[in-house]
Amino acid sequence: MIVPESAVAREFVEHATFHWHQRFHLAPDVLAPGVNNIDSLLQVTPLPASLEGKSVLDVGTTNGAVAFECERRGASRVVAVDILDDRRFGFAAIAELLQSNVQFVQASVYELADTLREEFDLVIFWGVLYHLRHPLLGLDSLRRLSRGRVMLESAVCDHAFPDAGPLAQFHRLDDLGGDGSNWWSPSIRCLQDWVISAGFTVQRTVGLPIGQPATRAMMELDATPGPAEYRRVSYERPLLLQRIELSD
Repeated sequence: MIVPESAVAREFVEHATFHWHQRFHLAPDVLAPGVNNIDSLLQVTPLPASLEGKSVLDVGTTNGAVAFECERRGASRVVAVDILDDRRFGFAAIAELLQSNVQFVQASVYELADTLREEFDLVIFWGVLYHLRHPLLGLDSLRRLSRGRVMLESAVCDHAFPDAGPLAQFHRLDDLGGDGSNWWSPSIRCLQDWVISAGFTVQRTVGLPIGQPATRAMMELDATPGPAEYRRVSYERPLLLQRIELSD
């Protein structure tokens, strides 16, 4: 992986025709023009300074900012996943600019465990959960992909329902951020219960904006050894989804 010259990075940004979702450094003095500031998220939940020898999975990668940063920090294997192809957010073009070896996989989180069939030392799951119509199924899949730390970020509803306990608000249309693909905003308490039920231990939770009623939350989780909690208390069997390719 390389750091491109500033002039090259500026020209790349000026001529890019894809959608910039993330704001991050392409060169030391050149920022990608997205609205989602990756540096501010990393200040809340910083990545380890060195990821040497670690495997990393970035689910919901969009422009690939976090995946590329993990590669910069020495991760031996980085897989970047998005439900859309690698042209929608310019991942392929950015990877070529950076001469990156990050692997891109187009898949839904629901099918991802069966698609990859491996576990990762670090899983990044930022800005995805509230886009899922079936968030618990998504978390169950995430647990199958995790053998260590998980960094999760999501919209939450604590600002609308302060001190309401473990509840989740369903958004039938586009009332969450004007986006019809946003379905759920759990309270922080509910989100903690969800991840514990799915087989994680909560190490740290930060409500955002800091010091104000939370509209988003950042969590650091560890995969809990053994079967997930829900499998110990329920007769329900795990639901596994697989993509079936149909020939013409």
